[in-house]
Amino acid sequence: MKKSESIKEIAVALNKAQDAMGGAVKGVENPFFKKNYADLSSVVQAIKQPFADNGLSYSQFPITKEGYAGVETILMHISGEWIESELLLPIVKKDPQAAGSAITYARRYALQSMAGIPSEDDDGNLGSAPASKKTE
Repeated sequence: MKKSESIKEIAVALNKAQDAMGGAVKGVENPFFKKNYADLSSVVQAIKQPFADNGLSYSQFPITKEGYAGVETILMHISGEWIESELLLPIVKKDPQAAGSAITYARRYALQSMAGIPSEDDDGNLGSAPASKKTE
């Protein structure tokens, strides 16, 4: 994790935003594991207004490193303060779909973690299943 020299203002804003946020809604079914999970849209919906109301925003950038793909997530405050973190996941299959899946998965969990949204479920079994058992 990296951060601006001071995080006083962003900490106060994030505290207020977290007070207003609930959990992300589990509205999508993972057909492989027959479980519902909160997708990226649900995570974004849960933080959107509380972030806006408290001067917070975020950006996520795809990153790759030697067989890994993921995102760099930057949480920003109108004061100029920021917090940044990277999340990289292994790419089992060497194809664009696997990289895209890892990036989307990383976006969801990195944003959920940085915002402090409660995790109501874990469909992480898909991310750790052998390549031959994964669905595309």
